[in-house]
Amino acid sequence: MILKRAKKHPELYSKEEINFAKNFKKHLKLEKKHHERKLGDSNPRGGKDDGVRGKSQQPQESRQPKRQWIVKLLHQARSLVGL
Repeated sequence: MILKRAKKHPELYSKEEINFAKNFKKHLKLEKKHHERKLGDSNPRGGKDDGVRGKSQQPQESRQPKRQWIVKLLHQARSLVGL
């Protein structure tokens, strides 16, 4: 409110008062953001397994190792280029 009023009527407030209001507003904003982040990170269950969540099924076939995947990719690229 002070900042809006100071913008319309700059003669009402000194530069120090305007800077104080800006810094105070910034501080409140950062404090609010920090508080929201702190609440979002908390886990009310404490990481305990209460059996509510289901377990996902993993695929039966194992994934290809990275080396085999890269070799296959290079082979396909080679066949496309015609080297």
